[in-house]
Amino acid sequence: MAHKMVMKTVLLMVAFMVFVAVAGSARADVTMAYFYADDCAVCDELHPFMEELENLSYVTIESYKISSDPYRPNENDSLLADISYAYHSVDNIPVVFLANQWFYFGVEGQMELTKEKLLATVDELKEYEVESPIKDGKLQYPKPVSVLLVYNTSKHERVADAVSALEENISFVRIATLDIRYPENMSVFAHLPQSKTPVAFIGEQNYSLDNLSYLVESAAKYEKIGIDFPAAYEEKPICILFFYKSTCSSCLSVKAKLETLAGKYPLEITEYDIIESKNNDLLLAYYDSYNITRSHNTNIFIGDRYFYSESQLREVEKIIKAHLGTGLECPEAGEANAEKLLEGYTLLTVILGGLLDGINPCAFATLVFFIAYLERARKEAIIPIGLSFSAGIYICYLMIGIGLLEFMNVVRQTVSLYLYFGVGVMALILGVFSIVDFFSIRRGRAAVLQLPLFLKKRRGRIIRHITEDKKITVLALIALAVGFAISALEFACTGQVLIPVITVIQGATSLRAVAVLYLVIYTALFILPLLILLALFHVGYSSTRIGEMQKRSYGYAKLFIGIFLLSLGIIMLLYFFGFISLHYAFG
Repeated sequence: MAHKMVMKTVLLMVAFMVFVAVAGSARADVTMAYFYADDCAVCDELHPFMEELENLSYVTIESYKISSDPYRPNENDSLLADISYAYHSVDNIPVVFLANQWFYFGVEGQMELTKEKLLATVDELKEYEVESPIKDGKLQYPKPVSVLLVYNTSKHERVADAVSALEENISFVRIATLDIRYPENMSVFAHLPQSKTPVAFIGEQNYSLDNLSYLVESAAKYEKIGIDFPAAYEEKPICILFFYKSTCSSCLSVKAKLETLAGKYPLEITEYDIIESKNNDLLLAYYDSYNITRSHNTNIFIGDRYFYSESQLREVEKIIKAHLGTGLECPEAGEANAEKLLEGYTLLTVILGGLLDGINPCAFATLVFFIAYLERARKEAIIPIGLSFSAGIYICYLMIGIGLLEFMNVVRQTVSLYLYFGVGVMALILGVFSIVDFFSIRRGRAAVLQLPLFLKKRRGRIIRHITEDKKITVLALIALAVGFAISALEFACTGQVLIPVITVIQGATSLRAVAVLYLVIYTALFILPLLILLALFHVGYSSTRIGEMQKRSYGYAKLFIGIFLLSLGIIMLLYFFGFISLHYAFG
């Protein structure tokens, strides 16, 4: 066995030396792209072969070193991802891209065979001028075999069988069809060197469709380097509108892949960064035209279709192929309508979350406690001071919500889908504890989820301090500040509802203005129970009676919050594991 391996290696070396000797007369340049890494053992093993290959007078190797650290990729890592997507190749090293071909050397036991295939391809292409697959960071290959099929439906001519045969047998094929039944197409056909249909054009050569095997065989000759349509034929452009967020890594990945498709097809891609407000407004107008009620960071409009995910790009490519020859005009925008983004279950989730958070015993008890002290101090000051106190809570809680939204946007860009898993698990745990608290309260035991004792004492000291004898105006200003401070202290308890709701808001819209509007609604509903308590006190309810009401509702508030959190947690985990789409869960 070892003897055979040695003999095979010797024969390959001899073949390579003969190949080098014969290659001296070649004139054309063959340029390839080689991706490798420093700490790659297979790359080290391949290195001598690549050096010998580059010694050929007509071979140029452009080397691209990628990072071996997945957490610190360099620009060549994204370049490898893009070119692998374009070639439908493995996204791994060591790999060589040459014209329309790719050669991966990482398969165990296949390196020598892959070397032979690469040498054979170089030998075959040495008579051509094969440019680099990459130029100025853009892909020049793969280049399709462009085939123009001309037919006349008024004569009942069809080209479906030719299309199927070419697509099944040619890796990179671009097929345009021209029905000369229509006058505008007949004028194009008049400039082509053929008057009989149906006919196929590969470059400037024409082929009858009577012999599909010969047509495929002729097209296959250009499979490794590609060929353009005849000069007399001008492709009709296909318009794509691409709205994306420049701070979103997945959006940039989609952007790069669309640019790759533009190298293969006659695309006119217009890009809009939705961080700019004018582009946001335009996106809303297209949402209105396409009846889209859910916003995304990535938005692709092509013809009458809408796409929002990298996983849908293959479907986008199918639509492009279906319109080669006919082209697609840019879609028209309707009128911007941000209200549509507030439709559906997202708004219901925000409303329920805000109300349940507002009856959270942590928040509820604070105002009762505050009113009790004011009741002993100055009754005429209760309403103005209570409103100021509620306003302080509102301002602080809204600021906390906006801060969390911005923070979680950054987290989402980094960990993407895993954010839903983390928040979903957290919501389930808090939901279970809330329901456990419901049963504990019914048995007369203390709740698990409540404000820590040291924060309760600090809250009491602050309220006692501000209810000392002062003017109403001063008390109101102090109450505003204290409401702000106490809202921050209580977030340790009230945040159990806010964080899952913000995650839902993130899934509902990528538009900051709409997300903030959701938070404004949420926070208004959060302080609504406090305002109702003030109204009850104003019409004659004592703090003692209000406190008793709060105690009676304490357990049920825990129960409703628990059910709400469990529901959100289950939905987020179902989304994480791919069982549902948030587009339908909250759309």
